[in-house]
Amino acid sequence: MSKALSVLRKVNMIRQIITVLFSFSTWRWLFRLLEFYRKYNGAALGKLGSIGTGTWIEPTVKLTEPENIFLGRYCHINHLGCIQPGQAKITIGDGFRMGPGVKMFGSNYQLDPKTPIILQPSVHKDITIGDDVWVGANCVITAGVTIGTGSVIAAGSVVTKDIPPYTIAGGVPAKPLKKRE
Repeated sequence: MSKALSVLRKVNMIRQIITVLFSFSTWRWLFRLLEFYRKYNGAALGKLGSIGTGTWIEPTVKLTEPENIFLGRYCHINHLGCIQPGQAKITIGDGFRMGPGVKMFGSNYQLDPKTPIILQPSVHKDITIGDDVWVGANCVITAGVTIGTGSVIAAGSVVTKDIPPYTIAGGVPAKPLKKRE
């Protein structure tokens, strides 16, 4: 008798679990939670200059001075990335894709040989990235750079100069390799 009662309790517990798992309210709650995670994960997202609809920032991304970061719609900021505008602005267009480990720095130092590096003043320059740009893994984008719409930056590149629209660029420093056709 007690074995049958134990089996009946297990069956009832499984039935309750299935009912909860497949209920509309459970799935609605789960989708809301996932949407919240996709929209607002990462550090200081509430303070971003702007963030477009559908933009996804991985939780391991480091953002500093978030009020100077402006993200378009449907962007993906991949894990282990770092966006540090300093006192400059970093503006990223719609549909941007970033590989893991990409770093963007809106600040740099002057290189006056008569002054020790520790005493060099910071130079802040805006970074602008157009729509539909893909930056491969572990790239570095330095202050004052503009990457044109539709461009692709090869993995491991260091972008120190402007990249024209619809250009595939790569290398250290990054140089245009060919047009994206």
